[in-house]
Amino acid sequence: MVIGAGIVGLCCALWLQRKGHRVLLLDGNEPGTGASSGSACTIATHECLPINRPDLIRDLPKYLFGPAGKGGPLAIDPMYAIRHAPWFVRFLKHCRAESVAQTTTALGHLLAQANEGLTPLLDMADCAHLLADNGCLYVYQSQRDFHAHRENLRTRRRHGVQYTELDADELRQLEPALKIDCARGVLFTGARNVSDPQALTDAFFACFRSHGGEWRKQRAQSISIRRNEHALAVRLANGETVAAYQVIVAAGAFSRQIAGSGASRLPLGVERGHHIQFNGQAHLAHRPIHWVGSGFYAVPTSAGLRFAGTVELGGLTPRKNRRMLAYLERTAKRMFDLAGEPDQTWLGYRPTFPDALPVIGTSPRSANILLAFGHQHLGLTLAGITGKIIAQLVDGESVSVDLAPFRADRFG
Repeated sequence: MVIGAGIVGLCCALWLQRKGHRVLLLDGNEPGTGASSGSACTIATHECLPINRPDLIRDLPKYLFGPAGKGGPLAIDPMYAIRHAPWFVRFLKHCRAESVAQTTTALGHLLAQANEGLTPLLDMADCAHLLADNGCLYVYQSQRDFHAHRENLRTRRRHGVQYTELDADELRQLEPALKIDCARGVLFTGARNVSDPQALTDAFFACFRSHGGEWRKQRAQSISIRRNEHALAVRLANGETVAAYQVIVAAGAFSRQIAGSGASRLPLGVERGHHIQFNGQAHLAHRPIHWVGSGFYAVPTSAGLRFAGTVELGGLTPRKNRRMLAYLERTAKRMFDLAGEPDQTWLGYRPTFPDALPVIGTSPRSANILLAFGHQHLGLTLAGITGKIIAQLVDGESVSVDLAPFRADRFG
């Protein structure tokens, strides 16, 4: 049984099917309609650096108590921070250089195998046409901005990330529609982007069903151990109980709500992610573009031009942050010639641990419960390799990635 039909859960289900397992997929919502559908559409194999770095400490007062009407790429709800103070203490402790180095190394190893996990599933579902291989572009308005990030670039290169440095003329040739004047750029040649993340999850789901996968639109409430039957009993929201010999929890930001899974005591936080989209404007960008300092990506999709990737630490509240949406629109119109209001605004919930690493592996509760969530900004990127690792663990195979940094018991 796989609990969660987002991109991570679907990849787990498909990899298990590839290895001959019979799989039941559970979710209270339609597949892919949560955080997966509203993502920044980028297979970001270059993003090995966490958001909680030393400079975050310096800027923390601005994010907590900044101008009420201005908005920006990172927001922290002060009341949420107070209510979840232990989580924020851990989050800030991981801003130390030593912790950042450990996170970067662990993410780098996982990202290096991201395509090994995803590409076989694209072939299996016959949907590789939904991805483009034009790289991802970072742009810097000044030489000073570029040199300030030089060490970050070197860190990425040490972890196997390939990129090409560009001058202003080369940038203009690549992206002539950019309005901002840029002095330098970096093209990450290994990155890919998805034209429609909902279409991708739909293709994966259709593939899952065509290979005999069973689907139940039901929310899992709890997991208990049937010791005499050597099985797990999963209680659903409708009161029904379903038995399974192995359960994979991949419910993203909602994973802690499943009682008995071993996730309830893990320090799982929530990033509220927003995006806006201008329909019919995809021609303005040829690849994902990150204006360094803006905190988000501009990405061409099949429907238009999407601006996504901001971070708001504020829990599972359903109300959109109007300041953040206004910031996205204001900055998007500085980047490109865009008229009128966005055709689409969106809010989703990303699962985030204080050390910016997911949990992948056995639950503290039972060896028959496996956990696969907490991928923060990298759910789409790491879904395939996460699914492959989960299937290898189910089959008792050796795993090519050191899972120690991703263990659930790393938090004590």
